Amino acid sequence: MPEYQTHYPDFDVLRQEEHWDPHTREIVTKRVKTELFLPYRFLTQQEGETLFRLCSFLLGDDRHPVISYVVHHFDSVLQAGIGESQRKIGVPRMTVLLRDGLAWFDRFCGERYGGEFLNLKETDQQLAFGQLMQDNVFMQSGNQIIPVKEWIDKILEQAVAAYYSHPAVWSEIGYAGPAYPRGYVRSEMGLTDPWEARRNGQ
Repeated sequence: MPEYQTHYPDFDVLRQEEHWDPHTREIVTKRVKTELFLPYRFLTQQEGETLFRLCSFLLGDDRHPVISYVVHHFDSVLQAGIGESQRKIGVPRMTVLLRDGLAWFDRFCGERYGGEFLNLKETDQQLAFGQLMQDNVFMQSGNQIIPVKEWIDKILEQAVAAYYSHPAVWSEIGYAGPAYPRGYVRSEMGLTDPWEARRNGQ
């Protein structure tokens, strides 16, 4: 993948952690401690590796610390079993949707490309996923019929939410992190507080 570029190359949001309250600091700093992400509590190792590759492809980012956190987010949400805010009629709950969808996707890749998703070359992985989206087929898994669009949408929903809560991504987009309890002073249009990110060259 091409090197990711940012307007804020010198900004690191974690330099601001001393200004956060202890509870916030604990939550945010845990997101960079990859040693806490394994072993998985819900996902199998293969499911985790497949999700890693899928999320890396969908997010356009292959950095291990960041995508590992994204997969950890999936694992935590699935293990917690928290109810979903809404779900279309006929779409199974997220635990079934994602797990059965990953298994079905491996079978799809085996039939079309001769191997499970992880065992394919990167170009074939991209072709397989592109073909899946283009066909918009229905997955048959046991007694469940899962529309591919709903499966992809759920992966994207969770992956994007986790990705944009990682401190490395915050730094890249110039987000200065939680404002409480310090708060903002310069709230006028175009003005920033001294601790906020400034675009490169400004």
